[in-house]
Amino acid sequence: MSRSLERLNHFHYDDSNLVLNIPEAQVARSVLARFSHPLASARSDDAVREETLAILARYDMRAIAMGDLDVVTRWRRAAPTRVIPALSFVDLTRTPEEFRRLFLAGEFAVFAEIGAHYRGRLLSDAVYEPYFALAEELDIPVGVHLGEGPPGGAHLGGPPVGDYRAALTSPLQLEPVLVRHPRLRLYVMHYGSPLVDDMLALPYSHPQVYVDIAQNDWGFPRPHFYAQLKRLVDAGFSGRIMFGSDQMVWPSTIAVALQTIERAPFLSAQQKRAILYDNAAHFLRLDALK
Repeated sequence: MSRSLERLNHFHYDDSNLVLNIPEAQVARSVLARFSHPLASARSDDAVREETLAILARYDMRAIAMGDLDVVTRWRRAAPTRVIPALSFVDLTRTPEEFRRLFLAGEFAVFAEIGAHYRGRLLSDAVYEPYFALAEELDIPVGVHLGEGPPGGAHLGGPPVGDYRAALTSPLQLEPVLVRHPRLRLYVMHYGSPLVDDMLALPYSHPQVYVDIAQNDWGFPRPHFYAQLKRLVDAGFSGRIMFGSDQMVWPSTIAVALQTIERAPFLSAQQKRAILYDNAAHFLRLDALK
């Protein structure tokens, strides 16, 4: 994700910790010296899978895993009771009917992640309407990516990340979709951060909307994240906030994210349990998932 030593400084979860990619770790000794607990990425695709699945087993967790169909299938085969397979329709490479066949065959269970803003589009763009209609018809949960992308994302160059635009990330763009599809199960990844005001308006008006706190719970300074999370909780939405990691190539950040919730001083034990399990179990209907 990061391409320079300067950008490495963005990937921290408090004032003394840093996550980074292996190649950069080898040349960033002066940067590493400033952090007490640097977290290096896994060294290969297989290592990402093996380390992540080991952590899921250690904490008795299930995870939505999104990627290419063959990759998701390998993860699912390696841990069928841990991995909930997800596919994305954002690139329009499969038709709705192809997704229908895959879903009915049990190849995936969730549409995610749908990051239209990386493609320079709004989620309400007409090209996505048939896919949202299919999700409502078949009762497929949908996870949409809104909010921050990688630091400096609009300047990283090349599609899809280089097409990122902050102006395309407001949660309110979902209103036309939610009005057309009132039975759609939809969650907003990263709770639309930093546009918390817009995010607060959406679940208030549309009770089918949930959010997750993935990546924000380890990728930002805790005072900043806690202030945003507290606003969602204080507004009465603690029953619609779901834990997530979005750990990418840093499996160890899952434990950091868990610790972030466990140590949140403003959350009750009941609210922590809701965020860590109950809300997702209800939204995803985990008892019904194979």
